[in-house]
Amino acid sequence: ALWPRSSTQSNERSGSSIELAFDNNSTMRVSLSVAALLLWATQSVVGFSIFTSTPSTVSKGSTWELGLSAKPQEAPPAPAAISSTSTDTPLSQSEDAAVFKLLATLEKRLEQGPGSVSLEEVQEFQKSTDLLVEQMKQQGAHQTKELRTALKNMNLAKVIQLVEQGAEMDVATTNAAFWAVVQTVDRAEAQDQPLSAEVPQMLHHIFDADLRHLLSREKISKNITCMQPAEEGLEGKARRMNYLFDDAAHKDLNLSPGRRCEDGNCCDACSRNIFPTFANPAEISLDSFPELAKLTFNDLERVSSATIIQFMRLIERVRRTIAHEYGLPLKTILPLQAYSRKYVAGTTQQGGGGGEGDFVTLHTDEATHSGYHYSCVIYLSTQGEDFEGGDFVFNDPAPEEEEAPKPATVTAATDDDDDEEEEDEPEALTGEALEDRIRTAGRKLTPFHPTRGAAVIFSSGWENMHEVDKITSGTRYAVPCFFTTCPVPEAAYDQMVVGKPKTNVDIADDWLHLLLAHRRETPVESVGRVKELLMKWHYMCAPLSEH
Repeated sequence: ALWPRSSTQSNERSGSSIELAFDNNSTMRVSLSVAALLLWATQSVVGFSIFTSTPSTVSKGSTWELGLSAKPQEAPPAPAAISSTSTDTPLSQSEDAAVFKLLATLEKRLEQGPGSVSLEEVQEFQKSTDLLVEQMKQQGAHQTKELRTALKNMNLAKVIQLVEQGAEMDVATTNAAFWAVVQTVDRAEAQDQPLSAEVPQMLHHIFDADLRHLLSREKISKNITCMQPAEEGLEGKARRMNYLFDDAAHKDLNLSPGRRCEDGNCCDACSRNIFPTFANPAEISLDSFPELAKLTFNDLERVSSATIIQFMRLIERVRRTIAHEYGLPLKTILPLQAYSRKYVAGTTQQGGGGGEGDFVTLHTDEATHSGYHYSCVIYLSTQGEDFEGGDFVFNDPAPEEEEAPKPATVTAATDDDDDEEEEDEPEALTGEALEDRIRTAGRKLTPFHPTRGAAVIFSSGWENMHEVDKITSGTRYAVPCFFTTCPVPEAAYDQMVVGKPKTNVDIADDWLHLLLAHRRETPVESVGRVKELLMKWHYMCAPLSEH
């Protein structure tokens, strides 16, 4: 019923609490001293679980060798400085008594060996353990009630205090905290006041909770071999030049295993990850966040604070997921580009990546921009409801053991053809059908059918060539975002009017001036602001302790 879970980022920072999982799937953080005592107790007595088996017949008052099915283990040392009080959460009187009962039983068992603990003492030991667990559950429920009350009263300082003391932020509480932040920002703007330092502090806790929630949801992953263009002679260079003029030639590039990751610090493993529920419906609602369907960082003057912060929240969730999936330090990953994209059936893309269009040709993100090292697409629409067609497709060489489809041949009809068996006639294809057959010859296509709230996250190298099938009807909204591991030169921060933030007030000022000021800008001012935003991203989205 009790087992330690991996500590979250916030636990690692505080160093004073741990998250415990109960058999009813609830979780709670408790002080390390209590957790250490419980776990040490179980390990000391039997190595794994105190109550591994119950004898069928035990007379009252007799001694009982507690569940030892292997030779006794040497008792591990007691956790350092276990006491009845904790700097994190003081124990109540009943908890204090339970702790000393546990310690007394353990001391007897460790000093006198197997068979020294009576059945009554075992039962009392179990009662004391159950009492501590129940007290922890009640404490968690009380903290949750306090947390919700503080959110209802818009008391961010109290919320931050409770979270840092171990209060659990579930999905509902996290979203309530988000809206409390939005209202605090809007109130500060209406009153022409500086942004409170509590705003970024609360956002950091929201980002922590978001990742924790995501890691408990379904994920479909596939590890693949990293690939890069093979270094070869004139023929290879000619083939790469051909790609510049003919998108269809991209699949013909000669590749070799390896991760290019130009000027970056990528993981040497590559993969594809699909999160069917990366965001819940409320988080990507176009009713709550209407500008989410057309947002770019370059034009925020008329975008609501709620949409701006929610967009940052989604991109930060991707960044943290990449760090988790590929084992990279969070501070080494920065977004290089993120925007909303609209795909409309029957249109042709005009201009850059954010322009409308009804398909995306086969490409590799890292070939498009050498700084793209990790990629993601978050979907805001569902295939079959909002649009038809528009699959996201990974395009790989067909395995050698599989027979690749043969390109069709086009021949002129003759009288002799009538005499041949019908099944021997070559399939006559023209136009788009012929082009599609040639395009897919020798390839293995893996389509993903977009659904609202899903996300695809993958390494950006040539191992993940992909395309978007033509949309046949409707409108498809998505958020492509690309991340780099190239470090920002320190000189770049020195050239800023205001460099790296050094206090929470500095972080709040960056959130205000780089995102939430709602001011009119010239194109040059907009480009400069976005560039500074992306370089400062980690410092804005992580607490000072992680800078």
